[in-house]
Amino acid sequence: MSSSGASVSDRKGIQREISKGWNCIVELPPRREYEAVAERNWRIEVHEGVDFEGQHFSFPEGLFVKAQVQWLEESLLSVRMSLSARVEGKCARCLADASLAISDDLMYLYYLRGLEVGKDTSLPSDEGYMPVEIDFWGRILNLSDQVWESLLVLLPLKLLCREECAGLCPHCGADLNDGPCSCDPQERDPRLEILRSFSLDDV
Repeated sequence: MSSSGASVSDRKGIQREISKGWNCIVELPPRREYEAVAERNWRIEVHEGVDFEGQHFSFPEGLFVKAQVQWLEESLLSVRMSLSARVEGKCARCLADASLAISDDLMYLYYLRGLEVGKDTSLPSDEGYMPVEIDFWGRILNLSDQVWESLLVLLPLKLLCREECAGLCPHCGADLNDGPCSCDPQERDPRLEILRSFSLDDV
């Protein structure tokens, strides 16, 4: 599962125009046929890449999406979405090229606007699902916005070339992965200068 820690609501609206060209459309199973599952697969090209949290991510192999759609009851539609991709960008610590494989399964619960899950439905709650309100049921459902949101959930907050990356020296900019630089090891980080005025007696 993703461990990025950022919620869907935190990431909505960022470059959403990218997903407008996606056509992640699935034909809904017949209503009341609760055993029927509609399944679709897409490979999506993300030509422009994605800018997020001060980083630029590219997708050299595209984004792979699998969606499974099933009625839970007459007014509730379950959408299970599986995403996978290889993202590339610059390491957040040393600026070297970095790559990361991302994948996850996410669950969405679609229902008509105004319906109260647990009160108007047999399902006691939407726990475990990300709720999506819609205005009407049609014969097809466009999942592009939820594919986009799912992708943002999977993106790392900091892309690293490796977990133990030592980063760059804040003084001379040397890559510390190549070994220690020539800076004085006793030199203080200027960002911590304010702490020099404190002593344990002040605590």
